[in-house]
Amino acid sequence: MRLQDDDPGAAFRALPDLTPPPAAFDLDAIVRDGYKARRRHRAVLTGASATSVAAIAAVLAFSAGLLPVGPDGDDVSGPPAGESGEHEGGPDPALSGYPWPGYDGFGDEAVAEQLTEAGREAFGNLLIATGLVAADDFRSTTNEPTEEEIQLYADELGLTFEEAEAELTYEEGDGLFVFSGNTTPGNYGQVQLYGYRAWVLGSEDPESGSWTQHLLTVETLLPGGWTAEPGPTSEQFFPQHLIDDDVADFATTDLDDGRVLYTADDQCELAVAVVYPNGSALRATWDKGCAEGGVTTEVDPAVLEAAALAMPEIDYSTEGLSEIDEVLEVPTGWLESDRSWEEWADDGAQATGEAVEARLAELLPGSTLGEPSASLADPWAFADPDTVRKHQYSMHASVPFTTTIDTTVDDASADLVYTLPGGWLPGFNEPGQEGPFLADCRADFTCTEREIDGRTAYIAERRETISADGDSGDGPWFEGEYEVTVVDPDGWAVSAWVQFGNEDFELSSDELAEVLAQLPAPVYDEDLEPVLGD
Repeated sequence: MRLQDDDPGAAFRALPDLTPPPAAFDLDAIVRDGYKARRRHRAVLTGASATSVAAIAAVLAFSAGLLPVGPDGDDVSGPPAGESGEHEGGPDPALSGYPWPGYDGFGDEAVAEQLTEAGREAFGNLLIATGLVAADDFRSTTNEPTEEEIQLYADELGLTFEEAEAELTYEEGDGLFVFSGNTTPGNYGQVQLYGYRAWVLGSEDPESGSWTQHLLTVETLLPGGWTAEPGPTSEQFFPQHLIDDDVADFATTDLDDGRVLYTADDQCELAVAVVYPNGSALRATWDKGCAEGGVTTEVDPAVLEAAALAMPEIDYSTEGLSEIDEVLEVPTGWLESDRSWEEWADDGAQATGEAVEARLAELLPGSTLGEPSASLADPWAFADPDTVRKHQYSMHASVPFTTTIDTTVDDASADLVYTLPGGWLPGFNEPGQEGPFLADCRADFTCTEREIDGRTAYIAERRETISADGDSGDGPWFEGEYEVTVVDPDGWAVSAWVQFGNEDFELSSDELAEVLAQLPAPVYDEDLEPVLGD
């Protein structure tokens, strides 16, 4: 049954006015005005790293004569709540973060289930009222075999009836609006932000089948790597801002139980955030469907606020949270939603490929190069406006050095990638970690750095003899890999990955680095600069 004719928000609209009286020292206004000034001067900021909110507020307040001072002119204000500074009982969470959780990701299944149950209870009626989903959509579906199917399966595999029933009975789907662990890079991967996320999709492109709109996205954040001070929410900033106040209608409400409610209502999006006394937070974002192909769905701000406030405060484990000793200066990265480079990206990739092909023919006669491509986003796919991504050209080369992979003997392959300036640093990330550096030094690799003709090469090499496999009967075999990245002083880089299966492979990693150091610069619009998130 669809309940879109019901009004799920009637009980929530009569909210009392909990807005606190204006303070004599309005830090929110200072920071907000500072970011507006920053937006007006993007040309100055584009090459800069993300700056802490505390520094911005301090500079602006000092210049305006607003910070309280002692008789000797000393600042006696102390750090405002949510700002950088020493915090009782440990480091400042805003300038802290978590390690990369590995390829298995972050998340506690019990916490995710608790959030899913609470989220469906809090937001379910609101979503059902849109007419896009039904109550049954939130329920998991289970494959329940018949007794005959169970017995046939048991007889076929020699199982007991109970064993066969257990194997054939499983959940086919979890239903809509399921929370799962979520990891977001802080300062381009120097640290990670941990949380949980659930969403409901809004519209689908009929031609590609790609979903172009997240109708509702709800995220929770553990303490660490973010600040409650309003500002641009993109990953270009560190600490990351929970909510942006550069909207048509913005409000902050201090609740009696210690929570703080933020509401940002703009033409195309409604965002609500809740900061809990334990330092965690929740953010709910409703897409009103302004983008092409989006479903237009208005929502009463009071109803979304009530749903967000109905979510419980979770006592998350902050194991692994540590303060950053030094915030690295990373060139501003590109927003995934910034499609301005697509006007010339394909042409740039083609021109770069032609230049590389000609140079490889001189350096390594007999080489061939496949069709180059730019890392363009799917034009119909949903793009998180806050996510950053690298701009890259990719191409596949064959080089005249014989190798054996399994039983195939052929010329070695090299995957070439040009990375354009923006959102990364030259160097190696720590083993087992993902960070702001372009090259990785993975476990079992030997990693070195050297200068070649004014460019810097980061060389990672693995040579390993794998022991005999007793189960399969395979004897020992050899595996080799090169991952080499050469960075140019102009801020671009070219990388190559080569795999080989013979110990006497004639191309060394140093020789590969010397080849890469002689490849031409990529063709791209050097005047185009990343746009800072609004």
